[in-house]
Amino acid sequence: MAWEACYSTPLEAEAYLVKGFLEQYGVPCVLENDRFGAQPLTFCALGQVKVLVPMDWLRVARGLIKGREGRCRRAIPRGVHAEVKD
Repeated sequence: MAWEACYSTPLEAEAYLVKGFLEQYGVPCVLENDRFGAQPLTFCALGQVKVLVPMDWLRVARGLIKGREGRCRRAIPRGVHAEVKD
């Protein structure tokens, strides 16, 4: 089975949140961590953490993520600035 990245981020915690979000909808997914992680150097984003899904689930996963990001944008009050990835 071929796996494809549906989301990537330099923040491991964010990748786990997206993974949990997808799993609650029944989307099978795993994380692939390409970050450089020499201890105790954990303060810099060197690399990406990717959320991988089976190729058959890629369209569903991307749709769910896009819908989630759209809901987040609408929930931000006017005058409040936040950065949301496109």
